[in-house]
Amino acid sequence: MEIRFYLRMVQRGWWLIVVSALIAVNFSLIYSYYIIVPQYEAVARFIVSPNLQNIESRDLVNSLEALDKRSIISTYAEVVNSRQIYNGTLELLNKRAEEFAAYTTSVTVLPDANIIRYAVRGPDPVVTAQLANSVGQYAIDYVRKLYVIYDIDFLDKASTPLEPYRPQPTQDASLALLIGIVFGVGLAIFRDQFSSTLDRLKQRRMIDNESQAFTREYFEQRMRQEFATRPNNVVTLGIIHLNGIHETYDSLPQAYINKIMREVTEALKFQLRGNDIVGRWSPLEFGVLLTSTDGASAKRTLARVLTVLDQEISLEADGGFGILLDPRIGLADRQGGESLPVLEEQARKALEISMQSDEKICLYGIRPFG
Repeated sequence: MEIRFYLRMVQRGWWLIVVSALIAVNFSLIYSYYIIVPQYEAVARFIVSPNLQNIESRDLVNSLEALDKRSIISTYAEVVNSRQIYNGTLELLNKRAEEFAAYTTSVTVLPDANIIRYAVRGPDPVVTAQLANSVGQYAIDYVRKLYVIYDIDFLDKASTPLEPYRPQPTQDASLALLIGIVFGVGLAIFRDQFSSTLDRLKQRRMIDNESQAFTREYFEQRMRQEFATRPNNVVTLGIIHLNGIHETYDSLPQAYINKIMREVTEALKFQLRGNDIVGRWSPLEFGVLLTSTDGASAKRTLARVLTVLDQEISLEADGGFGILLDPRIGLADRQGGESLPVLEEQARKALEISMQSDEKICLYGIRPFG
């Protein structure tokens, strides 16, 4: 199940994978052909062996055994790669060190062999080969003056490299393609997860958790959109106050509050039209916006809602504990282009009149009983 979940993410973000792979490959090719300076490597190999001219035959076996301990060949390798040998070679060639700043050297002792590998890397293939051979010859002459028991000599002299070791466009592009695909897959998964997180945050801002109606912030945003897109359209704003739980709201368990508020939301949505808007106005109040509806028509519609909300809501599964909401409703219709704050104030005043009278639904501008 988890694998299918991630596969769907990758499938939705396939274009990110393609784009990432193409960008990686193109960048690799541009870098290989136009940006990076080709680097060449010339390699010289040396062999270390007992000097037969300076040891007696009976000491040959001991010399070979000592050579197997690797300390001698490691010492010779360090000599070949030493700064003294390098600088001495440049002096012999009458060259300055600054001329070879772009060149690097390395030495490796081959395992299970008395072979030293000396490599020179740099931008000029001819210079790399000449430098490797010159340093090698200088090191051989230097060692022969100090050590007479063991000899060092070229096994293979460095030859001018024909192809650069870096860059390798085909190999680099293949690696870039793989990296681009991996990065694209990661980006697709991240995008999907980030999008889901944004959707959840957006949902949290839109939907009130207790009632599952719109939050007041989003409700007012929808009202402003309605006013902006249809400025001459008649709408009616209603504020529904649940007067019956005013004194017990703070002491009710959260489960009871959720049940009450969600049943009110369901009742409102069922009785109203699909294009009408229902929102949580305050802890004890709901807001409804009836589009293309004047105050008189809205009052008749909310009278049906009032009939439903006036019924007792059972809070226990066995029906043993119920509560009456005693809803009061204030209405205000927008017929003269009133602003949102003005319309809200009018609906609030109508609600206050309803709370102070026996009429449970009041329309702003029309006093109860006349």
